[in-house]
Amino acid sequence: MNTQDRAGDDTIRITATRQGDAILGVEVHIPALAWMGGQVIGMTPAAATAHLLAHASHSPRAHACALEHACALAVGEQAIAADDLEAQLAIERTLAAEMADTHLRRLLIDWPPQFGFEPRLNRFAEFHRQLIAPSDAQTAFALGGEVLDLVAREMLAGFFNQIRMPHGIGEFIDRLNAGGSLSTVMNELIAMGASLPPRGGPTQLLGTLSAAAWVSSVGEWPDAEFVRHPTYAGAPAETGPLARHAPSPLVRLLLERGHRVSARLFAKAIDVADCASRMRHPYTDDVPPLIDAVQAAPGTGMARVATARGSLLCWVRIASGLIADCVIVPAGAWNFHPDGAFCREALSGHEKGEDLEGTRRRLTVLALALDPSIAHTVEVVERPAGKKRA
Repeated sequence: MNTQDRAGDDTIRITATRQGDAILGVEVHIPALAWMGGQVIGMTPAAATAHLLAHASHSPRAHACALEHACALAVGEQAIAADDLEAQLAIERTLAAEMADTHLRRLLIDWPPQFGFEPRLNRFAEFHRQLIAPSDAQTAFALGGEVLDLVAREMLAGFFNQIRMPHGIGEFIDRLNAGGSLSTVMNELIAMGASLPPRGGPTQLLGTLSAAAWVSSVGEWPDAEFVRHPTYAGAPAETGPLARHAPSPLVRLLLERGHRVSARLFAKAIDVADCASRMRHPYTDDVPPLIDAVQAAPGTGMARVATARGSLLCWVRIASGLIADCVIVPAGAWNFHPDGAFCREALSGHEKGEDLEGTRRRLTVLALALDPSIAHTVEVVERPAGKKRA
């Protein structure tokens, strides 16, 4: 398993080599476009923040906020005054709205066609226009309520009309059959069958660490290997909705039964509801903030921000008022690590076996569940039986 970078290519390319009914290896090419840090070197912090907001390949608000906070801490300042609570709340609402928008694009547009259903383009457009627009506290509160209604009444209706949670996969499927647009997709996913345990075991789940904890773990400045292939405590980790919601009883049920893609999709729906709650009540005591930053060393700042896809990490060096160096580690570098969640699970087939088309379909939904940040393709190359691997 390995990842490759090729200049001039702006698509994540996933290639699996298959022989018989087994996958021999997986290659994931992630283009340089996914790492935005190098684009802002030489700019002022203000110009760099504006550049990322306008040009980041994904999660532009998260990129811009992370950079702004890291730049401020690098010179011993705060991007927002410690006593300016309203500004802090506004950033939390803004980041939560971006997360919800990213999730809804996947859930309403990208997932339904995987199983022959029509994408809900108009429904997404209704929310997209509002989620990307600046909003005050009152507007965000109302919009958050509409997003919560969308999850409860349209996506997962069968799970919200009974008090008791389902016990066992059969009752879980009964709830899916009770209705909801996302429920129909999950029903099809479960019908594909359970997957075998990931080759090498499940990837550890990356918890929410503070910026200070990241500096303590990684150091004042990350090395190039960490930026491309990040690890935590020496091992790959999965970041994103599953890592945030694995303790949920329903997510755990799906994981225990081998439906890891369905678990990620269900966790994504929970994440949408969490984002909506943050839009209504940001910065509560029982949940960590979506963004924080720390001075890693004089002239060096580090910020950590939560995105729909997972943790985004940013280190910045400031010299003479300009950005002397910057590295940003996106969530995809975790989830598509050469020994990470995608590659491990790609090597494991279904319990009942699968043909070539079954392999291609499984890898396609697995990749989508791990939410690549930019356009991606999946190719399965069949190696003739008896031909030795080069």
